[in-house]
Amino acid sequence: MHIRTVNENLLRPRHLSSLWVYVLLSIAFRDIHEFLREGMIAELATEGTVYGAEVRDLTLLAAGVAYQLPLAMVVLSRVLPERANRIANRAAAVVTAAGIVAIWPKDGDDLVFGVFQLAALGAIALICHRWTDDETEVPVTAAAVR
Repeated sequence: MHIRTVNENLLRPRHLSSLWVYVLLSIAFRDIHEFLREGMIAELATEGTVYGAEVRDLTLLAAGVAYQLPLAMVVLSRVLPERANRIANRAAAVVTAAGIVAIWPKDGDDLVFGVFQLAALGAIALICHRWTDDETEVPVTAAAVR
């Protein structure tokens, strides 16, 4: 059993929250960056498409819901109890990664965003995977007994 200090246990939710902020900002900046693509705004305004795919109300609703998951995890990763935190972060990372893969980037700059987003989601899943029940208890040390 690997003994963790109190500080490491208290920092884990902060690290997860920070990674979720990174994922959320990366998704938002990728979308903002996409508007700089030549012809993007004209294509969306005149044809109602992005990369040939029609943008409908349902598409916009799905995108809005997809944004809410990382946004919610910024807060939830700090306030949920440890077991629920691990489960929620793992599940949210898998669902968010599936969404990123489902709309896999169409060009090189979007690919960079996608790879870094998936790397951050992988880090979230790895942190949660290594976070076991026996680590949630604060160990009693000789210094604490004195």
